[in-house]
Amino acid sequence: MKRFFIAVALTVACAPAFAQEVVGLQEAQTRRGPYLTNRLFDNIFISVAGGINIYEGENDSYGGKRLAPALDVAVGKWVTPSVGLRLQYSGLKAYGWTNARTMYAVASESADSRGMFREKFNVSNLHADVMWNISNAIGGYKETRTWNFVPYVGFGWARSFGNHAYNNEFAFTYGLLNNIRLGGLVDLNLEVKQMVVNQRFDGVVRGSKGEGMTTITAGLTFKLNRRGFSRPIVPVPVDLTPYNNKIASLEGDLADAQANAKRLADELAAEKNKVKTTPAPAPEIEGPIMGTFFNIGSYTLSAKEIMNLGYVAKFMKAYPDKKFKIVGYADSATGSAKRNQYLSQQRAEAVYKVLVDRLGVKASQLEIVAKGGTNEFPEIPLNRVAIVDAD
Repeated sequence: MKRFFIAVALTVACAPAFAQEVVGLQEAQTRRGPYLTNRLFDNIFISVAGGINIYEGENDSYGGKRLAPALDVAVGKWVTPSVGLRLQYSGLKAYGWTNARTMYAVASESADSRGMFREKFNVSNLHADVMWNISNAIGGYKETRTWNFVPYVGFGWARSFGNHAYNNEFAFTYGLLNNIRLGGLVDLNLEVKQMVVNQRFDGVVRGSKGEGMTTITAGLTFKLNRRGFSRPIVPVPVDLTPYNNKIASLEGDLADAQANAKRLADELAAEKNKVKTTPAPAPEIEGPIMGTFFNIGSYTLSAKEIMNLGYVAKFMKAYPDKKFKIVGYADSATGSAKRNQYLSQQRAEAVYKVLVDRLGVKASQLEIVAKGGTNEFPEIPLNRVAIVDAD
């Protein structure tokens, strides 16, 4: 019952400060998140406090002399403006009463008139807590707030020891922390908490399944490293309309330039096709194009003469509509007329076959003429020749 009244008293004492923040709810809305996630060692704090422990065992209703000294040492971190984590050692001494000579009964004292023995033992409670800053959660984060109202719950390991005996138990802890701002580095903290353990914790196994200890402390919290939380910087929207309009204009100019380039390319290709499909006009040729010479009585072309005919073939293929004559001759000074006629025919055909069969000239461009033994070219001593001439 005592711990209930203590908790109520602290809650009532905190109410005005908490209510002051709730009244300014509209202002608080502007202080709510989001806030940037802090670094690992930001918003770290260390707390040291002293006070009293009141142990509640099987015989806690017996009477006085139950206030024992208490010590709290904690290290923690605020992860967000509203949520924090803490590792705390709490304990020191516990005093109580028992109706039997238990392991923690004071050996030097005998039972009183009612048969009760006084208990004294040491207590350690190492617990990890999750803290909720209601002031920041409801009233919005405010680094300079005078009073922060922080309930918490935790789990850990509890140990009772003394008189060469000990007992270890799982412990559940819950409480209320009041942070009163003294400055940027230091807060005053007022804390009330309740530890709940198995009923054998004090060495007496009787009655209810659980028992506990109420602790009330006052101390200081030292805030280390970077303190406080920052909002993310919201970028100011930029009016991109002028830039978008300029980009659209440039894209239109680019599209027009590309269309114009394509039109010019098409016109150039069309002109090139005209050049390719329009045959070159046949040249006006004066005089023979080439003469090929043979040995006496022969109509076999030498390698040199065949090579020369290659240049003639390129010329003829460049003008596919032009007609050419191949005129064969023989030496009138030797052989009979019949033999010379044969030789001139064979010599013209030899040139024809090379041009058509080997060099790819169209047969329709060529005409063979055999003039036998003549002296048509007086400047040539011997007329053993085939003349290629334009028609």
